[in-house]
Amino acid sequence: MSLIAGKVARPLIFPIVNALTRIFFQLEVRGSGHIPRSGPAVLIANHEGYLDPIFLQMGTVRTVRYMMSSAFYDFKPTQPIFRLCEAIRVSDDGPNRDSLRTALTVLKEGGLIGIFPEGRLTRDGKVGPVLPGAAFLAARGKAPVVPARIDGSFEVLPRGRRVPRQARITVSFGPPVTIESARGEAPARGILEAMSAVGVRPGAEAG
Repeated sequence: MSLIAGKVARPLIFPIVNALTRIFFQLEVRGSGHIPRSGPAVLIANHEGYLDPIFLQMGTVRTVRYMMSSAFYDFKPTQPIFRLCEAIRVSDDGPNRDSLRTALTVLKEGGLIGIFPEGRLTRDGKVGPVLPGAAFLAARGKAPVVPARIDGSFEVLPRGRRVPRQARITVSFGPPVTIESARGEAPARGILEAMSAVGVRPGAEAG
């Protein structure tokens, strides 16, 4: 699907998906006012289930450009959807200079980047160590980080499950935080702390 087609289709699809998630998952969004109405921002959230990108997107009418693992992006049956959402492919083998450049361009143009900082789905529902990508983009792109918590996704479609179950989903957003530098371990800890401050259950310490 072309980029132009995607921009035309999204305004038509969003209300339908929003209605379906609220009906089947009783989706409740809290604190969406923390997401800037305009300008760049990096949205971060815990990653409990395969439907997390949909639930997080339902928190804002702005388009969220997700950084997506090639393991998921390259899955042919769903790849048209990822293209529609303008997801940014991130190679699991690295390096990902082109992906980072694309994400920084999105921020420079005032867009939203979505990242699940753990880089993988949780196995036990807890938040594990986070990767440095979100801190790097926030610092280099001079964009605030908006932390979010997704509750209920682990019950709906966790790692290893193919058929979703019904469960109540709550997406909560916290106040934006600023990441001045991506050097050292402090930024990763800052990302984890920001997520924890919204009520995400912290697991292992960020390394």
